[in-house]
Amino acid sequence: MQEKLMKYLDGVFAPYKDLYAVKELKEELYVDLQERLNDFRNQGYDDEAAYSMTIDSIGDIDEILESIIDKTRDAGPSEKKSDKGTIRESITDKIKGLRQTVKRDMSMSNLQGSDLKGVKVQDGKFNCSSLNGSDFSGSDLTNSSFKYSDLRNAIFDGADLTGAKIIASALKDASFKNCVLNNTVFNSSDLSGVCFDDQTLIGTVFKNTGLAGTSFKNAILRDVIFKTDVKKTVFDGATMDKLTYALLKGSNANLTNVMVI
Repeated sequence: MQEKLMKYLDGVFAPYKDLYAVKELKEELYVDLQERLNDFRNQGYDDEAAYSMTIDSIGDIDEILESIIDKTRDAGPSEKKSDKGTIRESITDKIKGLRQTVKRDMSMSNLQGSDLKGVKVQDGKFNCSSLNGSDFSGSDLTNSSFKYSDLRNAIFDGADLTGAKIIASALKDASFKNCVLNNTVFNSSDLSGVCFDDQTLIGTVFKNTGLAGTSFKNAILRDVIFKTDVKKTVFDGATMDKLTYALLKGSNANLTNVMVI
């Protein structure tokens, strides 16, 4: 399949072989697509299916080249030197996009310890998946679904989990530092001991979740819903709106040193 992949790239890049930097960029793209091909194989796809999905991921690489080819052909030496940077920048952006994009439905997958930093998987599905120790740092996981998944030791630092649903999943020792958790739903999942210190939570829902020892120190809570036991949850120094405060007070939370806005 690697040979078939290279032949495909040879065909795509053939019309532009005289352009500056194309050879080097083609080799870089080939390496990235090999990784993508292997990823699809590891997910259980056969060779032909993995190859087709890899080619589909290239998208409009030929259009990127074609969009700058006319002015490059007519340019003088100094302009061509400048266009070399344009070509590199355009294709490098495409390669970066390939690295960051993964398929949306990764349910029933074994991705333990995977490096998924910076991926963009809006509306993604990670249901019934093994993600123990996986790193989602800086990823866009907007509206994604994690149902019945193993998220122990998973790292979501700096990730955008807006609208995400984490349901009946194992979260022991998971990290959510500097996350965006607007309208995120945690349902029937154990968050005991997890740290949400210094974070801003807006519209976040905690329903039937384990929050013993979970810390919201110095956090800002707006319209956050707690439908669970919060007697052993830490809210020291937190700032919250009146509705959130009323819900927590009614659940006998320790609200010493809390500021209401």
